[in-house]
Amino acid sequence: MRSLMKNPLLRALLAAVSLGAVVFVANAAAGTIPVYKNDLDSTESRAQIHQMAPRANCERGGSPNAFRFKLGAKAKECFYRVPMAGVNLQVTAVARIFRSTPKKVLKRAYAGVSLRQNTDGSRYQLVVWPYTRRYGLRKVQPNGQVLNFGSRKAGNKVNGPDKANRLTLRAFNGPKGGAQVVGWVNGHKVAAAGDRQGNSLVGRDTSISIGAKQPARGAIGSFADVRVAVPDPY
Repeated sequence: MRSLMKNPLLRALLAAVSLGAVVFVANAAAGTIPVYKNDLDSTESRAQIHQMAPRANCERGGSPNAFRFKLGAKAKECFYRVPMAGVNLQVTAVARIFRSTPKKVLKRAYAGVSLRQNTDGSRYQLVVWPYTRRYGLRKVQPNGQVLNFGSRKAGNKVNGPDKANRLTLRAFNGPKGGAQVVGWVNGHKVAAAGDRQGNSLVGRDTSISIGAKQPARGAIGSFADVRVAVPDPY
């Protein structure tokens, strides 16, 4: 894991981001400043990633080159925190769901990245279902209600099981107080939404996860190449 936080300007910027002080309109041409990079290709780098609430029965390990984990009994989703918290962030990660997942589970298993996550599970989230080659951009409310900003089959934009999918989720506050939420899969902008109730999410955590709508025991996958960025200009 390589930290970019030795720069005093970036430290000051992240302090502002964590307080929600940055105002920025998200669009395809918007620039970002990288503030965190973790390839997850060593024991040291993987040690930076920890399971977070909502907690489930999850088993990590089994790969020397990526962060691999498996869902256990009764687990619907396993979340792991990326050590970069704030309001106006963009997260990117390369995810795989393996074919060794039981076929019944494989059909519904997804990999995702989340921003503004709280311990109650509320968050913005971008997911892909490799088996059906679908994507979903959504907001999970504190009461568990799910608001879908976009979900559909994406053809070759989403790669199948065993193959890598690069997920990028951006959530920047807009000039009128809401949040501009954008999702990319393998470089393709697949969904975008303006959320006027962006402030209803009080969480600040960033996470990676594997899950399914129903219990997904045996779902197994991995993550690598995690990147976090903030708006430029800020």
